[in-house]
Amino acid sequence: MPAYLKPGWLPASLLVLVVLFFWRPELATLGAGVALFMMGMHHLEDGFRAFTGGALERWLGKSTNRLWKSLLFGVVSTALVQSSSLVTLLSIAFLSAGLISLVAGIGIVFGSNLGTTTGAWLIALVGLKIDLATVAMPMLVLGVIMARRTEPFWRGVGQVLLGIGLLFLGIDLMKEGFEAFEGVLDLSEYHLSGWLGVLAYTLLGLLATVLMQSSHATLMITLAALASGQLAYANALAMAIGANLGTTVTALIGALGSNNAGRRLAGAHILFNLITGAVALLILPSLTRLVDWLAELLHIAADAWTLKLALFHSLFNVLGLLLMLPLIPLMVRLLMRWLPDPQPVSGPQIEPVVLSEQPRTRAIYLNESSLLHADAALKVLSQELRHMAALSRQVVAAALYLPPGLQQGMSRELLHRHLQVAVPADQREDADSLYERHIKGVYADVVDFISHMDLSLLPEQQQALMDHNLAARDLVEAVKAAKHLQGNLRRQVDSDQPALREAYLGLREQAGQALLDMLRISDVEGDHEARSALLAEFHSQQQRFANEFQQQVQLRLRNRELDGWQATSLLNDLHYLLAVRENLLQAHMALYDGARLPLPPESDKDAEGGGSAGRREKIEPVVGV
Repeated sequence: MPAYLKPGWLPASLLVLVVLFFWRPELATLGAGVALFMMGMHHLEDGFRAFTGGALERWLGKSTNRLWKSLLFGVVSTALVQSSSLVTLLSIAFLSAGLISLVAGIGIVFGSNLGTTTGAWLIALVGLKIDLATVAMPMLVLGVIMARRTEPFWRGVGQVLLGIGLLFLGIDLMKEGFEAFEGVLDLSEYHLSGWLGVLAYTLLGLLATVLMQSSHATLMITLAALASGQLAYANALAMAIGANLGTTVTALIGALGSNNAGRRLAGAHILFNLITGAVALLILPSLTRLVDWLAELLHIAADAWTLKLALFHSLFNVLGLLLMLPLIPLMVRLLMRWLPDPQPVSGPQIEPVVLSEQPRTRAIYLNESSLLHADAALKVLSQELRHMAALSRQVVAAALYLPPGLQQGMSRELLHRHLQVAVPADQREDADSLYERHIKGVYADVVDFISHMDLSLLPEQQQALMDHNLAARDLVEAVKAAKHLQGNLRRQVDSDQPALREAYLGLREQAGQALLDMLRISDVEGDHEARSALLAEFHSQQQRFANEFQQQVQLRLRNRELDGWQATSLLNDLHYLLAVRENLLQAHMALYDGARLPLPPESDKDAEGGGSAGRREKIEPVVGV
């Protein structure tokens, strides 16, 4: 929360406003206009989100694969929603989620600066010359009625109508507020000339934009004050420059909750506005003369100050594009160097890695800025769950004393040879501490992120969110099952009884093969035919191993190589192994194929009895020492 809205300042600020409103009702009218304008912008933003969410990723892919397309996308989207701040924040969210490239994001942000000029032209041409309140009334009525519908499309249309109606009503009240000042207070007496006036009103425009978090609102106030004669033309030009500079604060705030990818785009936006603003201030007299010349060329009257301000605002942003477009390649290289991407945690490396000595792992892809849009939020959630899947495979491998390098695609023959060698004592890690150190923190971040996804989701987005949520739970369940399995494995991996030692060796080898199978799922992502063949192979292999393992346990029990206590514990650990495999398979199918597997009939029966075989708690005591 900004410092000026913290609890200590808020009551005092409200009290001052109330006193001012009673002292000067004209201020209350002006303040109500600003409030309605900002409320209208929020409704307009929500409306466009409501009926563009499902197709947005596809539109982005088609609209931002070239720089000129990105620029056009930024211009059009800002003209529609009348908020360059929203477009900037959404672009940061899309870039942080990997939906667009940095060059595309820069193009959108640069285009959005030009798109802000459309609002100034619209108000200067017609908004200050007609009764906008009359136009707003039917829009407000229709908007309220349609916004109450449950269908996302019609609710979105209603929000848009409601937003436009509030925008028009707010502009009309701002115009009335400034006109009322003529008989009470002449603000034009505070006109400042020279560079003192330029700097003072640039700062005023910057502060107004920071306070209202909207350069559009600042421009509307400037236009209304200029039209009523309360603001001098030269001071209005400086305020327009300050309004553009103020949007850098919005980008900075959005970058704080983003990852380095989003921060790079915020940095590009800040550089654009700072450089453009500095150049415009330096050549302001020349720009003013150019505006006068163009106004005469376009048959704009010499005293049509609002139209000339709109022309200046457009010229100012076109100047920024001309200055910065050639610098984009250099800007991208510098930003990539200053803000590099973090390296995600991968599987075990070829050299032994003691996981318990590594720093605690937390989410690396989740960020607050992606919560602005459902597509961006789901994208970063998918990336984070793939990161969590790699961590889960890593922890399962360490918990079951599997060899380093397993996740680099080790062959089954090499896996078998590695498992014949005794596990060094310094590589036997505790599964409980691994879970606490590398899984629990990431899972907590995922759960917290999902709880903040209060966006309106389309049915397919709701299904994707549910699948992601279940995938996260499956990964945790797989690690917990490996924790249970380690309880006996720790005691019996070096057992003097050949039958017991070989049984646990077989369980470890099957766990290693399961981890290798998970990598094969990611290799055939999107190939449904290959996926079906893999699933059939996995199911057959799992059934064959389970049957053979149980038969071996029964045989060794009859041959007195195992006692009943040890046999039942081995069967119990078989269930844990199958739980590891089943939960990993469910999670990887959801993450790499976009669909969970249907539960097999035997799992349904188990569920009726209180839980699947893979998720039940221990049913037998552990193997005795």
